[in-house]
Amino acid sequence: MNTPVRTELMPGVWLTAVQTRKFKSSCWSLQLLTPLRRETAALDALLPRVLCQGTAHCPDQELLGAALDRLYGGVIGPTVTRRGETHCVGLQGAFLDDALTPDGAPVFPRATELMGDLLLRPATRNGRLRVEYVDGERNNLLGEMRSVQNDRRRYAALRLEQEMCREEPFGAGCLGSPETAAKIKVKHLDRHYRSLLAESRLELYYCGSASPEEVRQAWTEALMGLPRRGRPALPETLVNVVPETVREVTETAAVRQTRLALGFRTGCGIDSLRYPALLVTNGLLGVGPASRLFTRLRERQSLCYSVSSALETHKGLMMVQCGVSAKQADAAVEEILRQLDDLKAGQFTAAELEAARRGLGHRLRAISDSQPAMARFWLDQAISETPYTPEELARLTDGVTAEQVVECAGHIALDTIYRLTGEAV
Repeated sequence: MNTPVRTELMPGVWLTAVQTRKFKSSCWSLQLLTPLRRETAALDALLPRVLCQGTAHCPDQELLGAALDRLYGGVIGPTVTRRGETHCVGLQGAFLDDALTPDGAPVFPRATELMGDLLLRPATRNGRLRVEYVDGERNNLLGEMRSVQNDRRRYAALRLEQEMCREEPFGAGCLGSPETAAKIKVKHLDRHYRSLLAESRLELYYCGSASPEEVRQAWTEALMGLPRRGRPALPETLVNVVPETVREVTETAAVRQTRLALGFRTGCGIDSLRYPALLVTNGLLGVGPASRLFTRLRERQSLCYSVSSALETHKGLMMVQCGVSAKQADAAVEEILRQLDDLKAGQFTAAELEAARRGLGHRLRAISDSQPAMARFWLDQAISETPYTPEELARLTDGVTAEQVVECAGHIALDTIYRLTGEAV
C-alpha cells in the first residue's frame, strides 16, 4: 500500500488519496468540517441525510438507486461525526474498484461525478431543498435521538458528555438537541447548506487503484462551481480544562441495571507528544479482557457486569462505563479510582504493560485492513495535522515505557460521575 498523497485542490479543499490494489472496492469520503455549535448541530446532522435523497438528475430514491446499480451496486450514505469541537458532516461511498469491473468500464469517474452532484446539485424544488425530504429526514433524525434513550450505554455516555462539557461546544453532542431539531424548516436547512458550502473546510478521501493524479483531476472536475470564501480555519478544541471539583449527577429511569459513567480530563490531545502513552494507559486501564478494570472489578471482585474505558482523542477525554447493581455503584466508583491511582503509582507489572501495548499495536495495524477504518484514521490525521501512519503510531506505542505511563496517568483527573439508576434517589 502506497503512502497517502495529500493535496489542496482549491482554498480549503483537501484531498487524501491512497493508491492500493488490496481491496475489491474503492472507498470515498467527503466531509464538510465546521465548528460544533449548539444552535447548528442538528442542522449539520440533518443535512447529509437530505442530500442523500437525490440529485438534480436523479431527484428521488428510485432514480438514484438505478444510477448506483449502473455503478455495479455502489453505495453512498450520510455521515456525521465529531472530532473534538469540529463537526464532520458529509457522505461516504463504496464502489467496485476499476481494476475488477467485468467489462472494463470505468466506475471511478462516474462515481466521483455522482458524489459531486449529491453535494453541489441536490434535488431541489423552486430553488430550495425539497420540503418533503427535509421534513421526512428531520423526523427520522428525531427518531434516532429518541432511540438513544433505549440504549442505556449510549444514553449514559451522552449524558456524561453533556454534563461534563456543559459549558463547552463539545457538550452539544453529535446530533444536536431534539428541541432544536424539531424546529428545523426547509428555509433554515437550505440557508445553512449554502453557508456550509462556502465557509466550511472540505476533506476528501479516496482509497483504491486509481493514481493520486487521476483522483485529483476527477475531484477537481466534480467540484467545479463549489463556492469558496477564503480558506476556512478549524475551531480550536478545548483540551487543557482542569476540573475544580468533581460533579456527581444521578438520574432515574426504568432500568434494572445501574449505568455508571465516569468522565476524566487527560490534558492530552491527539497532537500531543504524550498521545502514544495515553493510548497505552487507556488500554492498560480498561480496554479488553486483560485490562485492570476488567480483571479486577469484574473477574476478581464481581462488582460489575461489564466495564471498559474509552478515549475521545481530540478532546482529551477518557470515559469509564460499567453496568452495576445499585448497591455496588459506590464500591465500583471507589475501585475504578483505585485502579487509576495504581497506574499513577506505577503499581502494574511488566506483563500487564506488554499486554496493553500488544493489544493496541494489533488494533492499530489492523486499521490498514479496513477501508472505513482508514478513512476515519486519515480524517483524524488531517484535522490534527499529525503525519504518522497506523504502522508508525503502532511503533510509537510499542516503545511506551512504564515511566511514560506513570507520567501520563498523573495528568488524568476525575471531572464528573454520572449514574442512571432505577432506584429512588
